[in-house]
Formats: sequence, C-alpha cells, structure tokens
Amino acid sequence: MMSRRRFVTRMIRASIWTSIFVRILSRNAQAKIVEQTSYKQFTHGEADALAAWCDVIVSGARNAGVAKFVDQNLSGDQASSLLLLRYLNANDMVGFYRKGIIGIDAESHHRFGASFLQLKKSQQNEMIAAAVASKMQVWRDPDPNFFYFISRSDAVDVVYGTEAGFADLGIPYLAHILPPKPW
Repeated sequence: MMSRRRFVTRMIRASIWTSIFVRILSRNAQAKIVEQTSYKQFTHGEADALAAWCDVIVSGARNAGVAKFVDQNLSGDQASSLLLLRYLNANDMVGFYRKGIIGIDAESHHRFGASFLQLKKSQQNEMIAAAVASKMQVWRDPDPNFFYFISRSDAVDVVYGTEAGFADLGIPYLAHILPPKPW
C-alpha cells in the first residue's frame, strides 16, 4: 500500500508533466490556427497593407481582423457578401481592393519613399486626409476618396458591428437572430 506522502508526490509530478504536455499541444494548435489564416484572395503583404490602412481609419480594425473579413467576403458568393461594395454593383470586387492597395503603396512611395506599413503614424494620417480630400498625387484608380469610404465601412463593420463592438460602446446587442459567427 502506498503512503499518502508518496501518493501526493506522484500526483504533483504527474500534474506538472500533464501541464507541460497540454501547453505543448496548445502551442501546436495555435500554430495550426496561424497556418490556417492564409488568405484566399490577398497575399499577406496586401492583407497587411489593407489592415494598416483600415486601422488608421478605425482604431482596432487590424486586431479585429478586417483583412480576413474582407478576404472571406471576397472569396465567397458575391450575393451573400457582407461588404458595402456589394451593394454598389461592383463587378470586380477583388480587383477594386487590389487596385486600392496598390494605390496606397504607390502614393506612399511617391510622397514618403516608403511603403504605407513603414510610415510614421503622422504620415499615415496625412495619407488618409489626402484620400478624404481627393488630393492624392499619383493614386487615381480606384478613386481614393471612394476607396476610403468603402474601407472605412469595412473597418467599422468589423470593429463595431459585432457583439463585442456593441459591448465596447456600452450598447446592448439585441439581435433578433444571433449570427453564426462574429461577422
């Protein structure tokens, strides 16, 4: 028969090893989740640029997953897309976003000699202000002001149009039918 002290000692050791094993499994699962977050329509560079652009417009958009939101909606059936662009009879939604991202970087390189991701916050804000005022120097297609309008809508949807977004605003989320996923 095993003594109580020996039993407790073995249980502590087993608990420690179990804890280590569970942490290793958890890290592997997190790594797989990161691998599965590859984009269907965007390259990682395009997604990063769009996320940075939207994050300047609406703080928290990058962390809320705006690039993934746009990518998923571009990848599915256009009729069920949650993007505002869908309602504006856009025939090439992927091309619209891709050209907008190219325009952001072209304007950024022209003005500051660096990609949008490498700019200081004040320079990024200057780019947003120029888009709003339609005062871009090299970016023409799609119209920067219109791209700002569409990307701002996407960012607001992802940050504030969810149950968590409503909670952050202190507004009760009173959905008649709860959505199957956050967005």
